[in-house]
Amino acid sequence: MRAKDVTGIIGEEIAAEYLSRQGHEILERRWRGARGELDLITRDGAQLVAVEVKTRRGSGYGHPFEAITGPKLARLHRLLLEYCAAVHRLHERRRVDVVAVVLSGTSEAHAAEHLIRGVEHLKDVS
Repeated sequence: MRAKDVTGIIGEEIAAEYLSRQGHEILERRWRGARGELDLITRDGAQLVAVEVKTRRGSGYGHPFEAITGPKLARLHRLLLEYCAAVHRLHERRRVDVVAVVLSGTSEAHAAEHLIRGVEHLKDVS
């Protein structure tokens, strides 16, 4: 597995734990539809939430939120709609959130030995 994939999986685990503590119910992890993948799908109260998780080791590539471009965000909204159609929940309220996870260190070889420098959560990104 590529080092960046390991970092992404670690970030998704951290984000899922964070969101669970915030009251989200984790419904799906790495849901794959015909047009792509959603990192997490949760339920936050009455809303279905597609959660894009961006993880970085340090700031060498900029803040994780900088990776969310207009086209990327539009794709996330389309994927959430695809998910809702697949599970027959088109009538439910839905939104897209983004979680940024910043880990300390740059050593991918010891991915399990990470320290969380920060977790930030943007709700209802449109």
